[in-house]
Amino acid sequence: MTGEMKAAFILIMAGTLSALLLAVFVVFSQESPEAAVFSGKKEKLKESLEMVKYESVSIYYAEEDRTILELTKETLQEAADMNRELFASPLQDSVDLIFFSNRDDMESFSKLKDITGFYSNDMRMIGLLLEEKKHLNSGEGFAVFLYKRVLIHEYTHYAFHVKLRELNADPAAYPLWFHEGVAEWVSAHDAVEIRTLPSAVPLSKLKTDRQWQKARIGYETDIYLQSYYLIEELAEKKGRGIILDIIEETAARGSFEDGFKAAVGQSLPGFEKEFKRKYEAKKTARNVSLPCRFHYQ
Repeated sequence: MTGEMKAAFILIMAGTLSALLLAVFVVFSQESPEAAVFSGKKEKLKESLEMVKYESVSIYYAEEDRTILELTKETLQEAADMNRELFASPLQDSVDLIFFSNRDDMESFSKLKDITGFYSNDMRMIGLLLEEKKHLNSGEGFAVFLYKRVLIHEYTHYAFHVKLRELNADPAAYPLWFHEGVAEWVSAHDAVEIRTLPSAVPLSKLKTDRQWQKARIGYETDIYLQSYYLIEELAEKKGRGIILDIIEETAARGSFEDGFKAAVGQSLPGFEKEFKRKYEAKKTARNVSLPCRFHYQ
């Protein structure tokens, strides 16, 4: 990303990007018999679209979206390179990437509200809502940046689950703040995050899908940003390899808290308390030193 792009990102991220990041999601599974219904809907949808293969990803698109394919392939390659290194995996499991033309279709299909993208582990698919097509087709910098960030976020969910299958680990053993935090951290690899949070949600309330959806509307804060900062704190403290260490230790022990302590050398409650103290100090410093237009709104 150019210096100008980063500057633009910093200036407007408190509005546009905050709304965007509240609209990406991972779906662990669909319970039967709904799983069969969703699978049937997926296959029917695929039949109505064009398809092109790019490595392990089958991209399904409407003819009018063909112009976005090259950007999509470039972004998938970028996402694959980062995630292969992060998860130490070849990431060869097949996955479908399906473009949705409007929000109603995506919400009807996924049964999720107010989303821009999602990954379904049960259906092995990434769903993306193609917004701002005009700006994407013209190569407008910020529209391209936002599109790439959502796609990398969802691809990282796919890569995380590929690694869990390699380890024969249960995705539900890992709290949702960790799933979303890792996806946010990877997708923000070339961004400058300076936003502050009004408050931090207790990690005990960010474990499950239901808790996450409730927290999205029940707290006046950004739980995606909070999860990003948690992973960023771990990476700064222990190095980026700590993410894979936590994943592997949790798989070996069957408990996230036990795996976290073994990998980090600190209990999860202890880390959370330390993070909150550090976050409050940073928030105070930023509120004093930064112009108000940079603050989270």
